[in-house]
Amino acid sequence: MTAIIESLNAVAAVWTDRMWIIVWQSAILAAAVALIASLFLRRVPPSIRYWVWQILALKLLLMPFWTFAIPMPPVIATYRVLSTPEPENAPLAKSTEPADASTATLAPADYTDGVSKLKPPVAAVSLPRVIWQSWLFSVWVSVVIAQIGRLLWQRRRLQRLLRGSRPPADNALAILVAELARQVGLAKSPRVVTTSTDCSPFVCGIRDAVLVLPARLAGSLSPVELRHVLLHELAHVRRRDLVSGWISELARIAYFFHPVVHWIAYRARLERELACDQLAMANSGNDAREYAATLVRVVSHSSEPSVFKTAAVSAGLDGGTP
Repeated sequence: MTAIIESLNAVAAVWTDRMWIIVWQSAILAAAVALIASLFLRRVPPSIRYWVWQILALKLLLMPFWTFAIPMPPVIATYRVLSTPEPENAPLAKSTEPADASTATLAPADYTDGVSKLKPPVAAVSLPRVIWQSWLFSVWVSVVIAQIGRLLWQRRRLQRLLRGSRPPADNALAILVAELARQVGLAKSPRVVTTSTDCSPFVCGIRDAVLVLPARLAGSLSPVELRHVLLHELAHVRRRDLVSGWISELARIAYFFHPVVHWIAYRARLERELACDQLAMANSGNDAREYAATLVRVVSHSSEPSVFKTAAVSAGLDGGTP
């Protein structure tokens, strides 16, 4: 038990020092990136600004491994040295004083009793104190595990939704998706399913993308509006947002306590959606006003706008309509 507490204290002390460095350095770095983006990147495509924020999130994920390596914690090494027992059969130190006659005539029982009196008393063993860094580290581990559990729970909800979905009754929708997929440059068209759940349209899946479309929404959209929605979702697949979106999501989980990381993830999502809007408008042939009206209608329709989009992170990060 002592070794476990010592190990926890050593790891927690290193973790706390490293997290403090990451917190203030990432704040300065994010402020510098925000200033550069506002001054020099305002007119560049949002796809480039998206990767600026994603690279910053990747930098945060790699910071703990770039600046130091953890050998055996020094506290553990010191403990092992101090706890090494003395050999039991070590010879007694020879006395330099002349032998006394009384000593020479000691009986064996007396000699044994004298040696027993020289044995040091056995000290009581007490556990080391758990330092405050260890409590902080334990809370961090618990929250990270809870967030992973939340993602797994949301993934189960997503799987139930996909099991309850069905192919579109009208084959024209699948034909339209295949046509638009070729238009945006996809070699393989994603599978299309409809659901009775009132949620936002979204795509999920890394190897085999699936486009989920609420049946009630699909029936209420005009042909032009339906093309806008499908183009936006296909743009996510074309840009491989289902893979790259993991970067900022993992950073948000690891640094849940850091407001700057949440802001970085928000900026990455914003630029991602703008990049998809730009790609969709370029392929729709309509003006920005019509496209914006479609997005407003889609958002106002959804009664469950985020849960399945968040759940899609465990099956290929969501690329839904905002």
